Amino acid sequence: MPALVRKALFALSAVVAALVCAALAVNYIVMPIIVRQGDLVPAPSFVGRSLVEARRIADEARLAIRVDSEQPDPTIPAGSIVRQSPLPGVDTKRGRSVSVVVSSGLDMKEVPPLSGLTARQAQLDAEAAGFAITSVAEVHTPDVERGRVVGTMPRSGSILPAGTGISMVVSLGPKPVAIVMPSLVSRTPEEARLIAEELGLVVRSVRYDRGRSDVLRDVVLVQEPVAGARVVEGESVTFRIGKG
Repeated sequence: MPALVRKALFALSAVVAALVCAALAVNYIVMPIIVRQGDLVPAPSFVGRSLVEARRIADEARLAIRVDSEQPDPTIPAGSIVRQSPLPGVDTKRGRSVSVVVSSGLDMKEVPPLSGLTARQAQLDAEAAGFAITSVAEVHTPDVERGRVVGTMPRSGSILPAGTGISMVVSLGPKPVAIVMPSLVSRTPEEARLIAEELGLVVRSVRYDRGRSDVLRDVVLVQEPVAGARVVEGESVTFRIGKG
């Protein structure tokens, strides 16, 4: 075979091989990419939208909505979407589902019964129920023990958003009854202390003065409050004792 013919056949074979390779590349590489690109769509943003609206938008993009769960949310209304997967803008194959979490609205809780508890226990119970004690008032009450809860505002059984503050009223016990301070002058320190403590008074300090005579030694010379003053339980009293 002449050399010229062989060269022509070789060139023709090369052209045919190149065309075959090109056809295979188009068929197995380029076309699948084109097909895949045409089958993908950016996931729309559904967060904050109602479930009804989200499903309408998903239908237009040939996607579906799948509700995974519900959770309370203080800002997004009940029935609207809190979050989604895949995120907005992520390419998603048509026909696939976008998973969403739907808001159930505010997390509503019931105020627990706190009346009669100690202030500390009431605080713990309120926090365990999802509330916070934001203020405490103290009042005298004739029938509630000192240090125990008289009542709350809002009241027990109220249904409120979690985290709402609760005001609490705590008892100081019965209101002290005023009495007239007796005269303890000329009594021994032991006698004066005993009488004061029986009246519910507290002896805070005892001061000693040098007596002018043996008669004034080791007896109360001065008392504060003075005899005749009105005092209440728990009030303090001070004596000045003569010391020769």
